[in-house]
Amino acid sequence: MGMKGLKFALGLITVFLLFFILKVGKDLLLPFAYALFLWYLINILSYFFHSLQVKGFHMPKAVAFVLSLGSIIGGSSIIINIISKNIQNIASGSRIYRDKLSVIVTRIFEMNGYEPPESLAVLVKDVDLSTMMSQVALGITSISAKAGLISIYLIFLFLEQKSFTRKLDALVPEPGRNAEALRIVKKIQADVRLYLGIKTLASVATGLISYVIMTWVGLEFASFWALLIFLLNYIPSVGSILATLFPSLLALMQFNFTAPFFIIAIGIMALQFLIGNIIEPRLTGDSLNLSPFVILFSLTFWGAMWGIPGAFLCVPITVVILIILSNFETTQPIAIMLSKDGKVSKT
Repeated sequence: MGMKGLKFALGLITVFLLFFILKVGKDLLLPFAYALFLWYLINILSYFFHSLQVKGFHMPKAVAFVLSLGSIIGGSSIIINIISKNIQNIASGSRIYRDKLSVIVTRIFEMNGYEPPESLAVLVKDVDLSTMMSQVALGITSISAKAGLISIYLIFLFLEQKSFTRKLDALVPEPGRNAEALRIVKKIQADVRLYLGIKTLASVATGLISYVIMTWVGLEFASFWALLIFLLNYIPSVGSILATLFPSLLALMQFNFTAPFFIIAIGIMALQFLIGNIIEPRLTGDSLNLSPFVILFSLTFWGAMWGIPGAFLCVPITVVILIILSNFETTQPIAIMLSKDGKVSKT
């Protein structure tokens, strides 16, 4: 076997081992991914609080860190509380919603002079919100069960954060190379911080404005749907569709084809388009310059590896990979291939 054949074989073995580790090590790697995500969010908030200036006074870094940590813990508690309170109510009313949907579907066919097909009636009967909510509850329970491991990872990430510069100095002792390595690391951190900060801000804005719209027209469980919209906003393409579909479907069952239904459906759809396709891309710039095919592949890959949590984390993970690849000369061609238009953020 020649040198090229050997390299190809080693490459295949490496890819296979990577897939194997990701799948088999899911119970250990997924909590670490959550911890890494939270670590970045806490650092983003801490950086934001510290950068605030009132009459020339900056908040001390320690106070900013404690405030950001408290904000994340408080926000997580609110999310779990809202979901827990609403899941039971939605599940208990699932039969009523399903019957209303069946009546609406039948009426649509009859208005057009058609008899509703039996297959469609069976499909409507299979729409079981109770089962769906049970799956959501199971997902929350699994995350809560891993809270201890996530916390341990998070603690060690912050401990390692303090000593990272010293380790880099020991790893790259040459002054010139050391300065270059430190510059690349800071650039990567800044790009990832920018992306996650803007994505989270956009998700919060989308959820809050959607909540105002849904509350204004009187949609049931508005806080739950707003929270779901916030979470689904982290899932590319499919998330935006689901974030519009779920509250619109409930609005249809609650209001039928009346003004409140159209306000919710059109309002949330327009909001998703405005923030997701106009405002957010302008703010992130090249930080999220991913090819649509790469986004779809990433969603499929991480969803297959880690399920629904993988779908939520797929774009943040892929964006981090793109940012890292774009900041090294040898891997920039790969980053260019992953990008949408060949433009990547470089050092």
